[in-house]
Amino acid sequence: MKEILKNLEEFGFYSYEDPTLVPIIQALQLNNNSVWLRDGRYASLNTLDITSSSEAEELMHNATDESDNFLYLYRPLPPHRCFPFDKEDLYEYPPMIFEDDYLCNSLSRCGVIIKDVNEYEDSEGDSHLITNVGDFLICPYEFKSGFTQNCLKWRVVTARILLMLNIILSQADSNESFYVLREEGKEGDTTVVLLNPSMFKFFQDTSKLEERDLPKPIEKYFESILS
Repeated sequence: MKEILKNLEEFGFYSYEDPTLVPIIQALQLNNNSVWLRDGRYASLNTLDITSSSEAEELMHNATDESDNFLYLYRPLPPHRCFPFDKEDLYEYPPMIFEDDYLCNSLSRCGVIIKDVNEYEDSEGDSHLITNVGDFLICPYEFKSGFTQNCLKWRVVTARILLMLNIILSQADSNESFYVLREEGKEGDTTVVLLNPSMFKFFQDTSKLEERDLPKPIEKYFESILS
């Protein structure tokens, strides 16, 4: 894992993170033998000094009670590369994903100015997203008007919005793209990651990671419902 993290660092994997947070993320990655750390409870590491980073304090809590000697992550790490979406995040107008400060910071680094993001509903009832690089369809009226808990419909909307994000990035002349890491639970919570081509190629070429740690292209992951 140490070699994997070293290679990713050379490709700029931690370039969007607060420098004081990087050693903490790397220590957790090594201790848990995983590039991606989902939110939840982890065994505390005596070598971690979370209080040295104000951002770390926002992202995690290191319990000091001897009976509860654990570290709690409030969101997946690394925070500027790994993003959790749930159904409510994507069915709001505009999608609540744009209220995620870490996602917005990463998109801003890629040339997408989040403060210019807005939304409107056209005469057909379709919802659109307006950004500094173009106007994009968020969700057709047919999905909004007939909302059900249908799993297939939910996955179609998810796939379309994630594809839209990659179109926004490409129109901002960014070489970074979103990839799907996993879907979990009955609610269809989706974790996506932001990578440049070198990082993605490294993940594809390495044989040292488990399948659950390997990002998949959106078109391939949702191939059955996008075709």
